[in-house]
Amino acid sequence: MVSSTDDPNVLTGKKFIKIAAEYGQLGNYLVEFFTWMKYIPSSVASWKKLAEERHNACSDMFVGLFHEVENRIVITHFCSSLPPRSPVM
Repeated sequence: MVSSTDDPNVLTGKKFIKIAAEYGQLGNYLVEFFTWMKYIPSSVASWKKLAEERHNACSDMFVGLFHEVENRIVITHFCSSLPPRSPVM
């Protein structure tokens, strides 16, 4: 549950949306028209290196969120499958 707009997940999500909107606009990048440009090495093309870094950062964010939810589901399932504690005499 998010309690504030300053939550790191919210800020990262806003950053992702901004990047996705920028990359999603048709015609922003020449590689859309000249598809051979995707074979240029990242060391030569700064735009490609930036795109790869952003892709890795966003992928890490989503994988991290997935694992966080996955862990919560496993813990919840594990705790709910345990028998209730009996009072100690």
